[in-house]
Amino acid sequence: MCARRKVSDKKKFLFSDDFYSDLPANDMIHAVIVRSPFSYGKVTSIDFAPKTKIPEGYELFTYKDIPGKTQVNILGKDIPILCTGSIAYKGEPLALLVGEKKEVLEELKSSIKVQLDKTEIKANESKFSNAYNSLSVSLKDGSPIEESLTSLKKSLEDFSKPKEIIAKRKVTIGNTEEIFADEEKAAFIVEGTWKSQIPYYAHKETEGAVAQIKGGNLYISTPSKWIEQTVSTVEQVTAFSKDKIFLTKTKSFGETTACLYQNGILASLAAFAAVKTGKAVRLSLSRTEQEENIERASDISISHKTALDKNGLLTAMEVSICYDSGAYDPFASYILDRLSLAACGIYNCKNVKISAKAYKSHNPPSSQIISMLDSQAFFAVENQIQKIAEITGFSPVDLRQMNKAGGMQKHTEPFTFSFGRSSDAINAVVIRSDFKRKYTVSRLAEYGRNEGSDNLPYAPPFRGIALACAFEGSGYFGTEFEKSNISMHLSVTEDKKILVHALPPSLSIKEIWTKIIQDSIEIEKRNILFTGEAAEELSKKKITTSSLPESLVGDVSIKSILLQKCVDSLKRKKIDGTPFSIKKSLPLSRKKAWNQAEFSGTPFYNTAFGTCTVEVELDACTFREKIRKICVIIDGGKILHPKAAENIVHRAISRCLSSLVKDESLRCPSISVQFTQSEEEPKQIGGLIYSILPAAYASALSQAIAISVNEMPLKTDSLYEIRERYENSRRHVTGDAQ
Repeated sequence: MCARRKVSDKKKFLFSDDFYSDLPANDMIHAVIVRSPFSYGKVTSIDFAPKTKIPEGYELFTYKDIPGKTQVNILGKDIPILCTGSIAYKGEPLALLVGEKKEVLEELKSSIKVQLDKTEIKANESKFSNAYNSLSVSLKDGSPIEESLTSLKKSLEDFSKPKEIIAKRKVTIGNTEEIFADEEKAAFIVEGTWKSQIPYYAHKETEGAVAQIKGGNLYISTPSKWIEQTVSTVEQVTAFSKDKIFLTKTKSFGETTACLYQNGILASLAAFAAVKTGKAVRLSLSRTEQEENIERASDISISHKTALDKNGLLTAMEVSICYDSGAYDPFASYILDRLSLAACGIYNCKNVKISAKAYKSHNPPSSQIISMLDSQAFFAVENQIQKIAEITGFSPVDLRQMNKAGGMQKHTEPFTFSFGRSSDAINAVVIRSDFKRKYTVSRLAEYGRNEGSDNLPYAPPFRGIALACAFEGSGYFGTEFEKSNISMHLSVTEDKKILVHALPPSLSIKEIWTKIIQDSIEIEKRNILFTGEAAEELSKKKITTSSLPESLVGDVSIKSILLQKCVDSLKRKKIDGTPFSIKKSLPLSRKKAWNQAEFSGTPFYNTAFGTCTVEVELDACTFREKIRKICVIIDGGKILHPKAAENIVHRAISRCLSSLVKDESLRCPSISVQFTQSEEEPKQIGGLIYSILPAAYASALSQAIAISVNEMPLKTDSLYEIRERYENSRRHVTGDAQ
């Protein structure tokens, strides 16, 4: 098993352009995970059912077979490698089944019996049978139904207890209570609760690893996105010393907070199976396992209470964030911090109270896609602004322009941001989409439907149009774990090749970085190699569980800037076959603008700004929506590769449209994407669409049906059901009044 591009056979970390599932290995066997069908319970034994014929070479391993530690500590959270007794969530790994053929392993899984502790059911037998005797549960793994009922009973009892809070974040600026009590400063008070739980599945190679032992060393190939943690986890679980672990980082797609640390757990499972069997072992998650345990959308509910004066200026904002982190989430505090930073959106308000809490539950570990970490917060605040416009009659454009933070203001609350040419971007998207005229017409039609008038000249189909804005921060200074400075390192070899010691997170970024070099230096594309961090540096680097992956910082645009600085220095040197290297780093002084202890200041190195309008049409007979037009304008600083940047945005729009309605992919015949002209430093824009498009889409639907759509994703009949509930409620109120 070898990587295509090596620095040396002796290096500890190699990088491959292959998928781990395509890498060959002699005498390789497979491993599958046996998962809990229960959300709760205490496992007393896991074994094959009696009389099960087990082919030679097939084995079942539990936590008792692990040669090293049975759980690892990741950022302060103890996470079992395999369940050690008490089940934490449905789908938790209970055991590992290994053997030559994967299809045989899947068949053997159905004969595995999971025995639960029945002490409690015996003590409450009468009460249990009376309450649950009508339930019927079918279990794919063949566990007895009564054991599932025991687990269900215990699970329901557990869910009735107060939720365990595992992380908090509070932000208080000014005095919101005083403002809400002031009739002049709180001429309008608007409340709303919003929830965006949109799943963005990668549909690429699933997580997993290939592990084998050769010459007393342990070799692992896996799409690790957190190399330090992967190596540390494997070291603890297998009891192999770090100097005997060799890791090849294979091709990967997508980055969620779950895959960042679960990759290390999966790699350690494959490694410990290789240790036990003496063979190469491949562990690959199924698509269902990937979606339910790695890419599961986070359950986040955000409530807003907003006060405005008679002129439409925001005077107070109270935001409550409830985050179901699932059974384990080592990044819960980090996620709350990022949600809190985005909670007020692009708006400047002098009186703000943000209360964010993360709860532990018996759901699978939650996950967030790194590039769209703030999208739920923007979904809530942008829909709140739209609701304010609907209730108060203020223009949604004017509300945003007069309350927007950044721009020429030297200081904004509750945090300090600068959004470049955001005002120009909003004006441009409004003009390009003909927003003001269409919004006014749709609002008149909405008013007519609410009044129930039959004399207005507006007829179906119903239409709606909405505007949304958001920012994307690059170089987050708030992570207390990130101690190392962001840098870029180039080296020139004797054969005049340029080595870039960094791994681009995507092919599009690789194209951009290649173009940066080729625009300044005459060199063929094949002579530009991306090797990852210099192997000799990474080998010496101390592996600790406190080192966070670079993706959490959001440093792609910063590395692009540092790469340009490296190239500028390279132009002043003579490439004559003499090896040399250049390294540029971000000054540590830039981090001083943010105070993590007080949670105040400027949290990002820079911020990109995005705005969009979405126009929808609703068939009054079928209550099915159709998107008529999407307009997007982004201020991302100087766009280094316009075509690649445009492709990134269009791919994000396509991916977003495919996820807004369950089991259906929306289409739009007219999509316009533009970038503002800017000479500012390049900024990261990969997550902007996910923060503005769902919000604008939901707000446009709200206007079309004249009722708030406060949750995403929708189902095919969601709009009809929302309208029916509203009509029934109104008829009920009317009936009571009569």
